[in-house]
Amino acid sequence: MRDQLLLQATAFADAVSSEKAGDLSGPVPTCPDWTLRDLVRHLGRVHRRVTATITSGSERMVARDAEIPDGEPPESRDEVATWVLAGAAALVEAFEAGPSDREVGGFVGPTPVVWWERRQLHELLVHRLDAEIAVGIEPLADVSPELAVDGIAEWYDLITAFRSGSRRLRGTGETVHLHATDEPSGEWFIVRGPEGVTITREHGKADVAVRGPARALLAAVTGRRGLDDLEVFGDPAHAEDWIRVAALD
Repeated sequence: MRDQLLLQATAFADAVSSEKAGDLSGPVPTCPDWTLRDLVRHLGRVHRRVTATITSGSERMVARDAEIPDGEPPESRDEVATWVLAGAAALVEAFEAGPSDREVGGFVGPTPVVWWERRQLHELLVHRLDAEIAVGIEPLADVSPELAVDGIAEWYDLITAFRSGSRRLRGTGETVHLHATDEPSGEWFIVRGPEGVTITREHGKADVAVRGPARALLAAVTGRRGLDDLEVFGDPAHAEDWIRVAALD
């Protein structure tokens, strides 16, 4: 997982330091109101905040607006890649410095370091997708179906842990089935009940089924792409509404 994190950081850095990125003032279509520089800053600061949280051993995550060493990206696009990779490397060093079950600050309380490893890998994967879409590079070209499926699983794990009872996600019993066609483990059955949503890893007959390659499914699930590259069976409105409310970052 740590090697994958560095690989995804390298791909992100390549995208935002490419000639197509220009002066980093261009928009990121998948992150409204953000420029590429905003995206770089966000990701680099997240890496540094998590690193500081782990190395401090605090039971609270370092605050979003806290002073963070080296917390601002350089002005020169040529130096941006180095800044991004330095943050990712420091993060991996923090992961390697102690046991993975050690608890540190998380979103709402202490969480094992290993939880942060997976969270940061998929944070990188999704923001790599943002960057590559913004600069016109084929998104996630070298990402395996297995990694893309775990990205979807991690996204839905976050919903289950933190948002399953959200009013936005509730429904009247609508069901959605998602199926990655290139990875056997990539199936989800979603039920939007009046008390909240349940998400299970199983096959089932639903009001709508969405099928396709894992990378395309990840892009849709996270709100980065529509359903055009996927097969939809049943009422597409159910799938579109679920993705709309569940893709909030």
